Amino acid sequence: MSSHCLKATATLLLVGIAGCANYQPPPVFAGFMSPQVSRTSCIDAVSRDRKVPKEDVKPLYDSQTMQEGVYVVTLSIGAGQRNINCTVNENGVVSDVINAR
Repeated sequence: MSSHCLKATATLLLVGIAGCANYQPPPVFAGFMSPQVSRTSCIDAVSRDRKVPKEDVKPLYDSQTMQEGVYVVTLSIGAGQRNINCTVNENGVVSDVINAR
């Protein structure tokens, strides 16, 4: 291989590595992946659905689904009660509230 080809290959490789090095994963706030608006919407939805005061509904953890911008937030509604899963998008639109397994 000529030195010109080696330089071009090395440059492409370095550009590729630099692109990966600059990757920034989505920010995680207070241990949650979902935006605050999503968790707040889930608290409101669970409070209405399960008829419990909003202050008793606490988000425990969340995960991102296979669909980008959609999260499952697991919430507690009090001691001795089953946890609740809330499916919500990044804009706070709740699509489902079910008992967690």
